[in-house]
Amino acid sequence: MSERLKVRFAYQRGWQVVDGSTILQTFEKKEEAFQFVVDRGARVWLEWIRTVIGGKAPPYDFSASLQDTVGRILKTLHGSEAGTWFWSCYEGGANGRVSTKDEAVFGVERAYTRRVVKADWRVMR
Repeated sequence: MSERLKVRFAYQRGWQVVDGSTILQTFEKKEEAFQFVVDRGARVWLEWIRTVIGGKAPPYDFSASLQDTVGRILKTLHGSEAGTWFWSCYEGGANGRVSTKDEAVFGVERAYTRRVVKADWRVMR
């Protein structure tokens, strides 16, 4: 099983958890689908696109979404923290600064997954 699983809205069927092209299970509520992911020690795989501000897409700046934008990562290009990545999950305000883009993606996906299932007290991988 993957460490990242996709959760997608399945219109009249509710929410599906998908691993690659395989539908693992369908749920009535998004929270139930996210809990299924957490119970497997995984996190939700968000959709990542370049952030667009004023019609321009700055380099090293990405937004995460699952129906709505839920977080953002960006690389610091100047100053004493140049080369590090800042991440922020909009719901709940979790954020951090890490060394790599992959760590920043992990931070947003983990924080959003935890927020949806209200697992602030839980330890996730």
